[in-house]
Amino acid sequence: MNLQTSLEPILRVEPARWQGLHRATVAEFDALFASPEESIDAVLGYYPATRRRYRTNTGQGLMLWARAGEAVMVETLVQPAASVLNELPNPCAILAHEILVPDAYAHEYLYCAIGLVLTVAQPLRGDVPFRIIRCRGVKPLASADEFGLDYYCAFEDQVRWD
Repeated sequence: MNLQTSLEPILRVEPARWQGLHRATVAEFDALFASPEESIDAVLGYYPATRRRYRTNTGQGLMLWARAGEAVMVETLVQPAASVLNELPNPCAILAHEILVPDAYAHEYLYCAIGLVLTVAQPLRGDVPFRIIRCRGVKPLASADEFGLDYYCAFEDQVRWD
């Protein structure tokens, strides 16, 4: 399967069809999408990474996280509807929040077999619906333990108490 075909579910924001990030290089992403709109040094999990934002002909685009010239994670620029949770199997793990969301607690729903991570905002008020605020794809994982320091840093590990 070529890179364009493997990325279609992310580009179309159809996470239930995602089958995992295949091995690819930054050069392959550049060849497919041209130069990124933005490329910055960032942190993914506990380690440095490069974050590159690409636009496609349809305007959707995606975010690529890379290390040493290799793709390690992709992220949608547009978020899927929360109804997609009904199309997916049960997550292999639900992790503590990694980011803060106003008026909500943001769980990380991990779908190991398909390499999907959804950040699901659970409102603090019961009359507000759940929403997905991040949709990310990684390589398929054998277990939740593989979604470790390379990808994830729980929020409480980021807070310093002086």
